[in-house]
Amino acid sequence: MKEPGINRVAIIGAGVMGYGIGLDFVRFGYEVAYYNTSKKTSERAMARAKESLDLMVETGLVSQAEATAAFELLNPFTDVQETVQGADLVIEAAPETPSLKQELFAQLDKLLPPDVILASNTSEIRLTEIASKSVHQERILRAHYFSPAEFIPLVEVHGGEKTNPEMVEKMVRILRGVRKKVVVYQMDVPGAIGSRIQMAQNREIMALIDEGICDPQTMDDVIQYGFARRLPITGCFRRFDYLGLDFFYTASKGWGAEPWKPIADRVERGEYGMKTGKGFYEWPGDSAAQLNRKLNLELIRYLKEDMESGAI
Repeated sequence: MKEPGINRVAIIGAGVMGYGIGLDFVRFGYEVAYYNTSKKTSERAMARAKESLDLMVETGLVSQAEATAAFELLNPFTDVQETVQGADLVIEAAPETPSLKQELFAQLDKLLPPDVILASNTSEIRLTEIASKSVHQERILRAHYFSPAEFIPLVEVHGGEKTNPEMVEKMVRILRGVRKKVVVYQMDVPGAIGSRIQMAQNREIMALIDEGICDPQTMDDVIQYGFARRLPITGCFRRFDYLGLDFFYTASKGWGAEPWKPIADRVERGEYGMKTGKGFYEWPGDSAAQLNRKLNLELIRYLKEDMESGAI
């Protein structure tokens, strides 16, 4: 569903992330302008967009007519001013260089009316730093996507120290209108939540390999055929509730460590998770059984694919 008053979206940097961000909008009827630094990279962005739309048709996500109409709403440019002319929303997906983003947002700030939202897809840089050279910092915010942006629904949104909360609320409405799963957080810190989790995981992975415990191929097998399969269904805290908070409480005590306070508080109140109907989540009726069934069905689907492909 289109947000009233938003018709044209400009994507600054239609590379690995940007082309997919643009596809989210053309699928729902927005005009999208892609900015790239050269004709060659612009052609590559359009080719990637076409490839993704073809895959959407192949899998039934959209019809051929919808894909054709969406592609016709994409327009590539190699001039920033021409790209953003008439734009009602701008999303930047340029390289993660603070000075580059600062100068780019200062330029956009001068080119566009102050009611136009300027969003950065930055995964690492503090938003207030990016906005520091702009006059209208109240309309600058972060909208952090995950690659491939057109297929992963999550977008992390927050403002900087001077961002107007109404701009954040408007961005959330726009994104939900194009069927994204939006999470909003209040603190402007370096690194989006998802990026920080991934980097923490990567640090441990690299440490295990450096210590000679395993090689990269073994590590990928551990992740792909092990714990990662549960994550799409349970996340972290549903998994805690599934196993039982009392399990983690007792295990911590057994290791000689104090249990994490949010777990300890719940256990001491008798809230163990699914088994008691409440933990980090509430589990009324057969909701726990439904989640367990959904998880098992997904695991079986993967298991069948592995057996049929010869992976196991």
